[in-house]
Amino acid sequence: MGLWQAILWADGYLPRTGVTCVYDAATVTATRVWQSNHHLDADGIVGAATYGAAGRRLGTVPPWTVYRGDRFSLPLRRDSDGVYGVWDAGRFRPLRLNTVTLARCRR
Repeated sequence: MGLWQAILWADGYLPRTGVTCVYDAATVTATRVWQSNHHLDADGIVGAATYGAAGRRLGTVPPWTVYRGDRFSLPLRRDSDGVYGVWDAGRFRPLRLNTVTLARCRR
Protein backbone atom coordinates (compact mmCIF):
# COMPACT_ATOMS: atom_id res chain seq x y z
CA MET A 1 0.00 0.00 0.00
CA GLY A 2 2.90 2.33 0.63
CA LEU A 3 3.92 2.20 -3.02
CA TRP A 4 0.46 3.22 -4.16
CA GLN A 5 0.28 6.05 -1.63
CA ALA A 6 3.70 7.26 -2.81
CA ILE A 7 2.31 7.41 -6.35
CA LEU A 8 -0.69 9.38 -5.11
CA TRP A 9 1.72 11.74 -3.32
CA ALA A 10 3.88 12.16 -6.44
CA ASP A 11 0.78 13.06 -8.45
CA GLY A 12 -0.49 15.50 -5.82
CA TYR A 13 -3.48 13.48 -4.61
CA LEU A 14 -2.16 12.91 -1.08
CA PRO A 15 0.07 14.99 1.18
CA ARG A 16 3.32 13.40 2.29
CA THR A 17 1.76 12.82 5.70
CA GLY A 18 -0.87 10.71 3.90
CA VAL A 19 1.71 8.01 3.12
CA THR A 20 0.86 5.75 6.04
CA CYS A 21 0.75 2.27 4.46
CA VAL A 22 -2.86 2.01 5.61
CA TYR A 23 -5.64 1.94 3.04
CA ASP A 24 -7.70 4.52 4.87
CA ALA A 25 -10.63 6.68 3.76
CA ALA A 26 -8.34 9.44 2.45
CA THR A 27 -6.49 6.92 0.30
CA VAL A 28 -9.73 5.45 -1.07
CA THR A 29 -10.99 8.92 -1.97
CA ALA A 30 -7.68 9.93 -3.56
CA THR A 31 -7.58 6.63 -5.47
CA ARG A 32 -11.06 7.16 -6.88
CA VAL A 33 -10.19 10.68 -8.04
CA TRP A 34 -6.89 9.45 -9.55
CA GLN A 35 -8.72 6.66 -11.36
CA SER A 36 -11.39 9.00 -12.68
CA ASN A 37 -8.77 11.46 -13.90
CA HIS A 38 -6.99 8.61 -15.71
CA HIS A 39 -10.21 7.38 -17.38
CA LEU A 40 -10.51 4.24 -15.28
CA ASP A 41 -13.44 2.79 -13.37
CA ALA A 42 -13.31 4.83 -10.15
CA ASP A 43 -13.92 1.87 -7.84
CA GLY A 44 -11.13 2.64 -5.37
CA ILE A 45 -9.53 -0.76 -5.98
CA VAL A 46 -5.83 -0.66 -6.79
CA GLY A 47 -5.69 -3.56 -9.19
CA ALA A 48 -4.05 -4.40 -12.49
CA ALA A 49 -5.73 -1.60 -14.48
CA THR A 50 -4.76 1.05 -11.94
CA TYR A 51 -1.17 -0.15 -11.59
CA GLY A 52 -1.01 -0.50 -15.37
CA ALA A 53 -2.02 3.14 -15.86
CA ALA A 54 0.55 4.23 -13.30
CA GLY A 55 3.16 2.01 -14.92
CA ARG A 56 2.87 3.97 -18.15
CA ARG A 57 4.40 6.90 -16.27
CA LEU A 58 7.60 5.03 -15.44
CA GLY A 59 10.74 6.21 -17.16
CA THR A 60 14.44 5.50 -16.98
CA VAL A 61 16.95 7.99 -15.65
CA PRO A 62 20.03 5.75 -15.43
CA PRO A 63 20.68 4.03 -13.16
CA TRP A 64 17.19 4.51 -11.74
CA THR A 65 13.60 3.99 -12.73
CA VAL A 66 11.47 7.06 -12.06
CA TYR A 67 7.73 7.44 -11.62
CA ARG A 68 7.03 10.77 -13.30
CA GLY A 69 4.30 12.24 -11.15
CA ASP A 70 2.36 15.40 -11.85
CA ARG A 71 4.06 17.17 -8.93
CA PHE A 72 7.08 15.08 -8.01
CA SER A 73 9.29 12.47 -9.57
CA LEU A 74 9.68 9.32 -7.50
CA PRO A 75 13.10 7.69 -8.11
CA LEU A 76 13.20 3.92 -7.64
CA ARG A 77 16.22 1.62 -7.56
CA ARG A 78 16.37 -2.15 -7.36
CA ASP A 79 18.95 -3.54 -4.94
CA SER A 80 20.94 -6.73 -5.47
CA ASP A 81 18.45 -8.62 -3.29
CA GLY A 82 15.60 -7.62 -5.62
CA VAL A 83 13.97 -5.12 -3.26
CA TYR A 84 13.13 -1.76 -4.75
CA GLY A 85 14.13 1.37 -2.90
CA VAL A 86 12.61 4.83 -3.12
CA TRP A 87 14.67 8.02 -2.79
CA ASP A 88 13.72 9.79 0.43
CA ALA A 89 15.53 12.33 2.58
CA GLY A 90 18.85 11.92 0.80
CA ARG A 91 18.98 8.13 0.54
CA PHE A 92 17.15 5.13 -0.85
CA ARG A 93 14.83 3.36 1.55
CA PRO A 94 13.43 -0.16 1.05
CA LEU A 95 10.06 -0.18 -0.68
CA ARG A 96 7.57 -2.96 -0.38
CA LEU A 97 3.97 -2.96 -1.56
CA ASN A 98 2.65 -3.52 1.94
CA THR A 99 5.13 -1.78 4.23
CA VAL A 100 7.85 0.78 3.58
CA THR A 101 7.48 3.87 1.41
CA LEU A 102 9.10 7.17 2.23
CA ALA A 103 9.80 7.94 5.88
CA ARG A 104 6.20 7.51 6.95
CA CYS A 105 5.95 3.71 7.02
CA ARG A 106 7.66 1.22 9.27
CA ARG A 107 9.29 -2.10 8.45
